[in-house]
Amino acid sequence: MAAVRPRAPASRPREYLAILAGALAAGACGALFDQVTATISPEYFLDGKGLAASSLPFRLAVAWTGFRGGLPLGALVTGVALLRAARSDRFSWRAWLARIMAALAAALAVCPAVMAALDPFGVREASLGAWAPGAATRYLVCWGLHAGAYLGVLVGVFLDGRPALGRAPRP
Repeated sequence: MAAVRPRAPASRPREYLAILAGALAAGACGALFDQVTATISPEYFLDGKGLAASSLPFRLAVAWTGFRGGLPLGALVTGVALLRAARSDRFSWRAWLARIMAALAAALAVCPAVMAALDPFGVREASLGAWAPGAATRYLVCWGLHAGAYLGVLVGVFLDGRPALGRAPRP
């Protein structure tokens, strides 16, 4: 059995840098994610996110939107992880992120299918005559992917982060 090595004491500046790094990493992931989803449905970004009015080139506006959307998720994941790490000598960043990714993958598989199947907001009917055939379904899939990304991360953090959100251990 491997010995548990003692953790270095955390410092506020180090924790703040970790949260900043987590936010920036998630922002980069968000920018890449939005590049993929913009390929699926440009209408989602042009009409749904209002990027048709942007002065930036389309792909740059999409990347900027995704980057900004990822920042709070990265800060949340990193902040809760730091709380968990402070409460347990057994905390593993790798295991933490793997569990978040598992919840994210599940939500990314389910949410787009549900949105496309149910069309809960009548997008297909509302887009008749305005979009090419099939565009509404792609829009719904894209919307489901985005909802799934947020939902997956939030569910993963909530389910695995509960120990960090409880009472502090007694000395």
